[in-house]
Amino acid sequence: MTTGTQTSVAVLGAGPVGRALVDGLHRAGRTVRVGVRSPDDAKYQDLDAAIEVVTIEAAVAASDVTILAVPADALGSVLSTTSFEPGHIVIDACNAVFTAMPEGFDSIGDFVASRLGPGVGFVKAFNTIGAEHLGNGAFDDGRAFLPIAGDPLAVEAATELATMLGFDAVALGGRDVIGMVEDHARLWIHLAFRCGWGRDFGFTRVQR
Repeated sequence: MTTGTQTSVAVLGAGPVGRALVDGLHRAGRTVRVGVRSPDDAKYQDLDAAIEVVTIEAAVAASDVTILAVPADALGSVLSTTSFEPGHIVIDACNAVFTAMPEGFDSIGDFVASRLGPGVGFVKAFNTIGAEHLGNGAFDDGRAFLPIAGDPLAVEAATELATMLGFDAVALGGRDVIGMVEDHARLWIHLAFRCGWGRDFGFTRVQR
């Protein structure tokens, strides 16, 4: 699979992050499915009727790209019961907030990467700004900066989706710098809550 042909995206999880990404991608014209454990649960009835809510396995099987948008403590369970075929692209949008890193890994991204089979593209993205901004990265005075890191084709795919959502997506490098993306998320969280900035802000790139 080459970038530009990914017309179908699975978003695993229907919390604030998952819903924002689903809504934004759907508005942008992508075929998007929501993968959850209990798709018949009434709490998903408020999603757009054109968005299919299915099991996690069904969402992944029908899609080219999967975005992980589940709580950090649920990642192990989700990944242990989900199979990704070679060529599939996995985008990790998760953060360890107020919880320990899984299994002693240095980052969530490292943990997720360790659970993926050979040939599966992996990238860290969509975790560095408040959920309410993920469906539209355009602010009144510019586009929000969105750092991305991972495998080259996966980075290309995530950049395409992020740009479609209005972000200024910037590739930092490969899997070895995934920790930098998570550090950026920790900075946003620190400023939003400990420094009192609130949630309605993002970083922008300024060049001279």
